[in-house]
Amino acid sequence: MALLGAAFQIGRSALATYQAAIAVTGQNIANLGNPDYARQTARLEALYGGYVSAGVVPGLGVGLSGLRRHVDEALEARLRLSNASRSGAQVVHGALSQTETLYNELTDQDISTKLSEFFSSFAQLQTNPRDSGLRSLVIAGADSLVAALHRTRSGLLRQVEELNGQAEGATRQATQMAGEIAKLNVEIARQEADGRTVAGALRDRRDTLLRDLGELMDVQVREQENGLFNVYVGSEPLVQFDRSRGLTVQREQVAGVEIATVRFADNGGTVKLNDGLIFGITQARDVHLRDQLDRLDRLAGGLIYEVNRIHSSGVGLVGYGTLTGLNALDDATVALNDPLAGLPFTVQNGTLIVNVRNQATGQITSRQIEIDLDGLNGDDTSLADLAAALDAVPGLSASVTADRRLQVTADAGNEFWFTEDSSGVLAALGVGALFAGTNAGDIDVAAPIRDDPRLIAASLTGGENDGDNAGRLARLADSAVTSALLNNLSIQDFHEAMIGDLAVEAATAQSDFEAADAVYNGLVAQREAVSGVNVDEEAINLMRFETAYQGAARYVNVLDQTADELLRLL
Repeated sequence: MALLGAAFQIGRSALATYQAAIAVTGQNIANLGNPDYARQTARLEALYGGYVSAGVVPGLGVGLSGLRRHVDEALEARLRLSNASRSGAQVVHGALSQTETLYNELTDQDISTKLSEFFSSFAQLQTNPRDSGLRSLVIAGADSLVAALHRTRSGLLRQVEELNGQAEGATRQATQMAGEIAKLNVEIARQEADGRTVAGALRDRRDTLLRDLGELMDVQVREQENGLFNVYVGSEPLVQFDRSRGLTVQREQVAGVEIATVRFADNGGTVKLNDGLIFGITQARDVHLRDQLDRLDRLAGGLIYEVNRIHSSGVGLVGYGTLTGLNALDDATVALNDPLAGLPFTVQNGTLIVNVRNQATGQITSRQIEIDLDGLNGDDTSLADLAAALDAVPGLSASVTADRRLQVTADAGNEFWFTEDSSGVLAALGVGALFAGTNAGDIDVAAPIRDDPRLIAASLTGGENDGDNAGRLARLADSAVTSALLNNLSIQDFHEAMIGDLAVEAATAQSDFEAADAVYNGLVAQREAVSGVNVDEEAINLMRFETAYQGAARYVNVLDQTADELLRLL
């Protein structure tokens, strides 16, 4: 009877084991369409025992020793890093594509078209400088160009804010994922404490979270002996055992632009990223968009300075009665080229001529003003010095206003204008300017010009049909300048270089994304080969285990009949 009991044990173990193996196969088939599932295999082992006689121990059947998850951890690590590279490249590619669309080139609303229209309006004014309609056309062209610059800069700032929002959303997701990974660490360690159990579903969930987290940032994973995963960002731990440090976002002003910076929630430390979606956001925002903002501001600044440099050395249909500089200084007592002066544009050693006309007699008196900025003898010209020099000109009074601007006023019955400014001081101070502002955000048509288009300085001499200064302004579009703002290029060439460089950056970003995407898809295919479910293979396993189960059932049935026969004999 002992032998019969052992035989029944063999049958029972076979029925239970193959039923479990069929269940494992069913679980695999059920997750055929689940990309995050890792295929499992039932591990079978022969059970020792079942003594028959000396040297004859056939065993006690079969048992399920455990489950094997088909996961290549090295491949998973490469997949996480590849996903990080792919998502980062995708963000940069998307941002640069959006920026290209924003510039709206090859349409009649792009900056290039507006620049051409603006400078063309001066070419028309040159032919008839006294025509009020052509003067209004100059202001309309300037307004249209200003609007295009404002629109483009606002669009770039909207992109920056959109990327800030993406960074905040991604950071919240990363914090949630890290917290869930820490909780799964605890549950996996608890379920696998016996050393035999494999918490397959929990490990699948944790692997999925790690892949999703790896899409957001480049993470490294180190598994401990007890099944816990420690997650690192760079050299800093994000998840350790059952604790997540969490992440947060801090808003900061950098060069006048608000950016969202990712930091560790527990101590506010900087998170050093090298790849991933959040890294791609910072690259797109802090490198590419920052560069576009800088270039656009330099284009606008160069336009303002170069146009004002020429315009301030001409004369309109009427001279000035009172003129106040548009740009205030930080310090009116230091040299004009001293950084402490706070001028937005560069001033150099040179001279200018101020012309005073008696309106009754038409007599013009001209006086040369030295702008001494040679750095010698400690007598370089300050704003206060310039005001004093102009105040000494007969028929004029000049002073520094309370907010440190230059103000020049003609005596009653006189008017004045400037010519031949080789120092650039008038453009830097915003004296006799066509444009106000310093960058693409604040550029505008100067209020005196808008209020009185007769002040548009189309003439060099004040002669009735003299449009030579308008001609100089028309030629400025394609004339190389010495402005560092424009890299010594013409305004049009600088803008074309901007657009050309953007096109190259966008094409490079697209190529980088396509390359990263190809690598990622290749690794996904490798993972599918290792961890994915093959329906044909599972069908074979199902038939094999079903056949084994049926054989075990027949075996038990035979034993049952044998037992009945033995009982009748007894």
